Amino acid sequence: MKTKRFGLKSFLSRGGLAAILLVFLLTSACDSLPVEIQLPWINTPVPSKEVEPLPDVDATVTPGAPEPEPTLTVETSVDELILWLPQELSPQEDNPAAQLLQEKLDAFAQENQLKITVRVKARTGSGSLIDALTATKPAAPEILPDLIILSSTDLMLAADRELIYPHTRMTEMMNGTDWYPFGRELGKVDNEVLAIPLLSNPLSLVFNETTLLPPSNDWLEIKQNFGIFGFAADDSQAKYLLLLYIAAGGEVMDLQGRAILQEAPLVEALTALKEGLTTLHINTLSIGFQTEEQVWNAFATRSLDTAVVPVGMVLNRKGGVENQPKPALTEPEITLGTAFGWALGNPDTARQELALNLLTALSETEFLANWTEALGRLPARPSALGAWKDQKLQPALEKIAHATRLYPPEEIMNRLGPALRNATLLILRDGADPTETAKTTIESIK
Repeated sequence: MKTKRFGLKSFLSRGGLAAILLVFLLTSACDSLPVEIQLPWINTPVPSKEVEPLPDVDATVTPGAPEPEPTLTVETSVDELILWLPQELSPQEDNPAAQLLQEKLDAFAQENQLKITVRVKARTGSGSLIDALTATKPAAPEILPDLIILSSTDLMLAADRELIYPHTRMTEMMNGTDWYPFGRELGKVDNEVLAIPLLSNPLSLVFNETTLLPPSNDWLEIKQNFGIFGFAADDSQAKYLLLLYIAAGGEVMDLQGRAILQEAPLVEALTALKEGLTTLHINTLSIGFQTEEQVWNAFATRSLDTAVVPVGMVLNRKGGVENQPKPALTEPEITLGTAFGWALGNPDTARQELALNLLTALSETEFLANWTEALGRLPARPSALGAWKDQKLQPALEKIAHATRLYPPEEIMNRLGPALRNATLLILRDGADPTETAKTTIESIK
């Protein structure tokens, strides 16, 4: 740009004195500005050294409002990961499964030069995982869990409350084929991947492997089975009758997500109970069982020949009775189970990346195989079950894993459970008619 020159007399006559004063004032003010300003009428030399560019700025402009000052975003390193786990999966317990998990966490912490903090919380009740997550997000976001293990029911609640976060890496992990159907069912909420499946503990029909008459794989064929059959008839959620009902083709929710019972499959399920009673396969023992632990203890002491209990009780040989039967499992076409998965509980992207690195390590076949076998739970990955050291029950477990469906949502279970429990007791205790019982049960939930 060329500078137009004036004579002194002409310059003064055009207000040059005022211009000199203005230049003087501007030059003095520039010394105190935080950044360099190049005035259009002054040729300022360009610095010869390289200047490091400023970081990206995060600025939002509101139409009609003054433009805000840029806010510089500076990345900070992550030196700690926080994990929230249920008691049964805690690495702080004194058992082989806990030791395996602790060793894995220690190795990852050392490799990445960070600290891993594990907080153990109850699954249900006051201070549970989902309650704590709900309370912590608005009150103390700085201590949110980077990874949290939640049940399938709690995952749905967390998704509804926007407490957990999706990530493209999680979607990529679930795109593989190495997942059982229950894992795929658990991982997706409203067609969005919000969890990486971990394990399940489905119901199974257990019997003595030395018997010459193993029970049928059909849940509804109770009357065909050898000996005395038992289950928790007084269970508040009526899980066994619910399984019979679903096995008979019954639906538990309508299109609006409301709890329903259909008459034909419910009659079929109740008829199976009635036939088991009249053929003397089910006796009064079942009426007194409220928990699956009571059922297992009766089986372990040979009071029952066949029993419905979660797979975990069989794998862990609960009961400690020396002469208990050697348990074997049937291979049903369908069963129901609880399941757990990993979710991201912190929205910070840098923390999420590191948490997903840890999750990838925790989902590796070898570790997942060793950990779930020690826990006595079915892994969500077929490759992990195939890598178990004890292959004795593996064929049955493989079929059970493929047959496992998740229990309905908590609100559905809470609605149907009491009604189905009452129906079970009416059949077994009072000898009620299956058709009439089905009708009154359906009316009770409307």
